[in-house]
Amino acid sequence: MRRTSFLTVWKNKFSKRSASLGGSPHRVAAFRVFCFGDLHAYLCRMIKIQNFRAMMLSCHIGTISILTDKEYIDVNISTSQTGNLLSERYYATDGRVTLYDLRSLVEQAMRPHGIVVTNVWFEVYVDTPDEHSDDYDRAGFMVVYCDRDIDIYDFEPLLKSHFLTAAASRRVAPESFVFLPFFTFNGELVNYEIFVDYVLKGASGHCWFAGPYQQSTASSDGVWTHTIFCKEIQRQAEDMVGAEIELTAFTVRVGDRAASFFIDKSLSGTRPFYFRNCFNVPDNLFVPAVTTAKTKVDRSLAVLGSVSQFYDASCEQTYEVQSAGLTADECSLAEQMFCSDDVRTPYESAPDDGDFDALRPVLITDTTSEIADDPEKPNTVKFAWRYAENRIAQRNPLGVGIFTEPYDYTFR
Repeated sequence: MRRTSFLTVWKNKFSKRSASLGGSPHRVAAFRVFCFGDLHAYLCRMIKIQNFRAMMLSCHIGTISILTDKEYIDVNISTSQTGNLLSERYYATDGRVTLYDLRSLVEQAMRPHGIVVTNVWFEVYVDTPDEHSDDYDRAGFMVVYCDRDIDIYDFEPLLKSHFLTAAASRRVAPESFVFLPFFTFNGELVNYEIFVDYVLKGASGHCWFAGPYQQSTASSDGVWTHTIFCKEIQRQAEDMVGAEIELTAFTVRVGDRAASFFIDKSLSGTRPFYFRNCFNVPDNLFVPAVTTAKTKVDRSLAVLGSVSQFYDASCEQTYEVQSAGLTADECSLAEQMFCSDDVRTPYESAPDDGDFDALRPVLITDTTSEIADDPEKPNTVKFAWRYAENRIAQRNPLGVGIFTEPYDYTFR
């Protein structure tokens, strides 16, 4: 059987169509030359990267296919913020080179640097990159970090209606602060509104006020973070009411996004944990729990005659935490904290330091999560943690706010 190439079929098709339309021989010839030039340029491109979406979550990055009729191709993968990720030569099989597990490569480049949004670029060529050669192709896309498998294809409405956190509500301590990161599209308003619930003289009350950045817009697609201090919310609410209040809850809204926080006075004085969640942005968790500090001393014993001496001593202190009942959202935060590579807690001397990078690094060393769908059984977590610094921590002897009035040294 005689084989007819794809190019020959299109030549015959265009020739017959032009003649049937009554074109002159010269016009038909010109039409054929014009069409064949464009068609031949496309068909003769020896390297072609598959098409993909302009923006995607990192968990949605699948296999990347590159079509070629060459024996081998050189592939260079880079990001706009971390530079080169991969430069390798691959040999084609059946006219195709397939790159697997690219998502892990991209996430490993983004995670340590706290990168949430970046552009990934592919450059494919043979021996030497030449943009004007048929043996060259370049493509790229924007990626938003997400190391959880989210079963959603059209995720842009999700970014427009949710903060970058797994919890729509949670408990916080009265003196705490929270991070609220969200993805902004170019030109979107970034200002926020706060709706406050409080108690005044035994009666419940409500008020709302707008935060800063009024009429401020995002200059590009990216991540914006608001840091919310509970004491500042209470102060602004008291200014509006004109009296001292007891803050009980508040909700923060940015566009269609909303997150609620309930003030739990029993969490006052407990240690909060801040960590990078599944979107690689700062998040926080307050755990109502009992904490037990355990100190382990490891040392060797040397014996010389009738005298013994310790040497090569090392001390390690860990903290075991057994939580009380947690909500489903709080359990989701706890699971993400257990998997996070970057967990921190405030320094005792600066409990309201709202800079994530300035917080004290800790390590989660052991975890147990017991989450059941039985309404009669509360969800609990148990974990052990230690400071990243190997030296045992000593509590700061300078207390903060332990006195309410000046000390009177006169004996009475």
